Amino acid sequence: MSKVSVITGGTSGIGREIVLKILRESDCPEDKIFVVYGHNDQLADDLKAEMNPQDRDKIILIKADLSGYEGITAVTDIVQKHTDHVDWLILNTGIGTYASFDDYTPEIWEHVMRTNVNVPVFLVKALHPMINEHGSILFMGSHAGQATYSSSLVYSTSKAAIMFAARSMVKIFADRSIRVNAVAPGFIETRWQDNRSEESYDRINKKIAMHRFGEPSEVADLCYHILTNQYLNGSIYDIHGGYDYF
Repeated sequence: MSKVSVITGGTSGIGREIVLKILRESDCPEDKIFVVYGHNDQLADDLKAEMNPQDRDKIILIKADLSGYEGITAVTDIVQKHTDHVDWLILNTGIGTYASFDDYTPEIWEHVMRTNVNVPVFLVKALHPMINEHGSILFMGSHAGQATYSSSLVYSTSKAAIMFAARSMVKIFADRSIRVNAVAPGFIETRWQDNRSEESYDRINKKIAMHRFGEPSEVADLCYHILTNQYLNGSIYDIHGGYDYF
């Protein structure tokens, strides 16, 4: 039976690996994956270019700015144009800031909270009628939403909020047996780490029991397991290599 997936932030980092994982596990030519991205057309082109023709046919790219509510309409319009249902909805878009607390403005705070919390929640609301019975909704949280990462107060606050929202939605979707979960990655080797110094890597690795940053593919494997396991519901799943055990 075919599966329809929608994933935001799906052309780089963890999101890209989730897309590739779903494709690797896909055995139905009718499967569809709506891959939402914000700005970088090159990353979107690169994602499709590396696929075989069969997988490429399953991908529908949607360019939409999900830092604002207008992006929700852009996504839902295209999804509704191509399908009448969604099985898996993965909310992966997220931004942060390393501005110091003294440099915070209401605009900075509201921009991060809107992108990381408000828009994902209202995208779920917009797609709610299309989500199939026994479907799955997965939010991308962060270990920063469970531990005190002083380097980005607003990012940590937003991730704590979206993980709480995930657990709070369970009863909303229980009547159709739609599961709602969140993943809380620690330090993962994505483009977010491009400017990190060797000293910073060494300092953080000393706090991780595995003594390394995680790979996006490792997070994607966990996400796929959550999406497919019919009894995982209402939980936050950590994947941080044993952070803060030292």
